[in-house]
Amino acid sequence: MIAHVSSWVLPVSGPPIRNGAVVVEGDRIAAVGPAAEVLTGFTGLICDHGDGAILPGLVNCHVHLEFSALAGKVPPQGRWEDWLEATLAAYGALSPAEVEAGIGSGIDDLRQSGAVLVGEITNTGVSWPYLETSPLAYHLFYECLGFDLVSAFDLPDKFPWFGRPEVAAATWVSAAAHAPYSVSAALFRAIAAWNRSRSGVQTVHLAESQVEIDFLAAGGGFFEGLLKRRGRWVPDFQPPGADAAAYLEGLGFLGPRTLAVHGTQLSAADCARLAETKTWLVLCPRANRYTGAGAPPVPELLKAGVNLCLGTDSLAGNWDLNLFGEMLWLHENFPSWPGALWLRLGTLNGALALGRDREFGSLTPGKQAALGFIPLQGGRDFWSELYTAGAAGKWRWLG
Repeated sequence: MIAHVSSWVLPVSGPPIRNGAVVVEGDRIAAVGPAAEVLTGFTGLICDHGDGAILPGLVNCHVHLEFSALAGKVPPQGRWEDWLEATLAAYGALSPAEVEAGIGSGIDDLRQSGAVLVGEITNTGVSWPYLETSPLAYHLFYECLGFDLVSAFDLPDKFPWFGRPEVAAATWVSAAAHAPYSVSAALFRAIAAWNRSRSGVQTVHLAESQVEIDFLAAGGGFFEGLLKRRGRWVPDFQPPGADAAAYLEGLGFLGPRTLAVHGTQLSAADCARLAETKTWLVLCPRANRYTGAGAPPVPELLKAGVNLCLGTDSLAGNWDLNLFGEMLWLHENFPSWPGALWLRLGTLNGALALGRDREFGSLTPGKQAALGFIPLQGGRDFWSELYTAGAAGKWRWLG
C-alpha cells in the first residue's frame, strides 16, 4: 500500500481536502481523506509530494486522433467554413504513414497532459489498435457520413465495418453521426438503432456553426455547394426548418446516452431540449475559437441544467490536446461560476457521459488509481493557478 500526500487533494466527488492523502493498494484507490486521519496506523510507504494538488486523471470526451498529423498545418480561421475547407484539403494530402505517426504522437500528448480516458472519433478505425496498446482507456466512436442515404437500412449494410466480428465483440465501440448537414435522417435512425442494440453511447457534432443552422432552416448555401462537390447532394432535399436539437429529437437521437458536441449556435429552446432529454453536451471552447465557430453559451447551458463535459477536438482545430487549457479558458471567461466546476466537467462528468464513472472521474475508494499531481505555489486564486499549471504541462502521474 502507498499513501500519496499533498497540501491539497481534489476528490471531485467531494470538496477539496487540505493536507490530504490518497491510499493506493495495487491498482485501486483504498482510502481518501485528511492525512491526519488516513495515516493513523498506516504502515505502508508514504510519498509526500509537497505543495500542490493530487487529482484524478482527466476525461477528454472528444478527440480526433487521426487529425493529429495536421498539427500546425491548418492555421486558426475567422470563419468556420474556411477552417473546414482548409482541413479537408490538408488531410487529403497526408500519407497513411503520416496519419499513423500522428495518432501515436496524439496519444502521447493526451497522456502527458493528464488524460486517462478519451472519446475518440474515427472515420477509418485506424486509431483503434493504437489505443488498444496505449495506457489510455477509451471509447471509440466510428463516425458515419451519408447525406445521400435516404432509404431505410441496417447500419452494417452500408458500413461493413460494423459487421466485423471484432467490432461486434468490442465493449467500448459505438457508431457516431458526423453532423446534421452530412447525415441523412435514415442514417441517423440506423446509427441510433445499432447503438440501442448494444446499449452504447453515441455522439454527433451539433450546432457547431452558423452555416449549419442556416442549412437546417432553409437549405442551400455553403453545405449545398460542399455536398455537390463531394457527390452527396440530394436534389429534392427539404430542410427540416427546425432548431438543431428539435431536429435530432424528432429522429430519436437525443437522450442520456448521446453526446452532442460543440453547441456554439444553440438557441434557448435547444438548451431547454437538451436539458429535458438529459443529453450531454461536450464543450470544446478553445477549439471553437481556433476554427472560427464562435463560443458556446455556457451560462445559458448551466442555467438550463444541461449535462456538460469537455473535449479538445483535434490538432487540426486546436493548439493542443491538453484539457486543462479548456478548463482555464472557462475559468477566465466565466469567473462568476465556481472554479471547481470546470474540473468536474473534465473528470467526473466526462466519465459519467461515457458510462465509465465506476472506474474513473474521481478519487473514490474502489476506483482505478489513475491520479496525478500538479505543483502549486499557493497563489491567491487556487483554481486559476491549478488550471494554468496544468495547461503549462505541469501534470505528473503518480504510481
